[in-house]
Amino acid sequence: MKPLIGLTTYFVKDSYIGTKRIRGISRQDMSMSSMDYSLSVNKAGGIPIDIPVINDEVYIEELADRLDGFVFSGGPDIHPYYYGQSLKKGHGLIVPERDEFEFKLFEKVLERNKPILGICRGLQLINIYFGGTIYHDIYKCTSTELEHIPRLIPKYSYSHKVTLETKSKLYEAFGKKVIDINSFHHQAIDRLGKGLKKTAWAEDGIIEAIEHINKFFLVAVQWHPEMMHEVYEEQLNIFKLFIKYTKESISCSVNNIQG
Repeated sequence: MKPLIGLTTYFVKDSYIGTKRIRGISRQDMSMSSMDYSLSVNKAGGIPIDIPVINDEVYIEELADRLDGFVFSGGPDIHPYYYGQSLKKGHGLIVPERDEFEFKLFEKVLERNKPILGICRGLQLINIYFGGTIYHDIYKCTSTELEHIPRLIPKYSYSHKVTLETKSKLYEAFGKKVIDINSFHHQAIDRLGKGLKKTAWAEDGIIEAIEHINKFFLVAVQWHPEMMHEVYEEQLNIFKLFIKYTKESISCSVNNIQG
């Protein structure tokens, strides 16, 4: 059987949509997800399940129990309160409901040691959870000349290269030390969280991927492989490896129950 993979989603308030909505009616909040995530999980061998933002403890516990693996997806900025800082010029949209929900969900999934893949915002959430910090805007906090958030290019387009740590799950996925990636982020890891190691970095030193040194599968990337895989198929390798480890996790759980 294919594993059930939960995908975190956008929580879009009615007030954010205003008069420009194309679905629903006035005063309706919306749950939204990019099809790129669902298509990637499906093509890699999993069944994608969108997870609406509902801050209910029983609901969160049930999600953590029933789903086999989790993708913490991209999205708006995380409130700097979670890493001990104040709001500053350069922050983008913040959705407190999603922040609160995803930190709760992440904690419950982590307790069950189920496979987790973080993408963009998901990487930042993981780093913050383990006590790390974030550059609230890399162009205000660093001297980088690389374009990490290009405008007016296709979603799959290469932006820059990253170097992979050879002793990492990402290297297991790609089998080579340097790959080309896309990039759509204005924030990035500043201080790395406890128990995490960097597994990919850009030419300017910006951390582009991490994994936890003690967890079965806790991997996160700053770029968007889900946007790239239809044109550059090797990017699907990240999802394939995630599904592979998720199946192994299910098998281990079944064996433990039977034993």
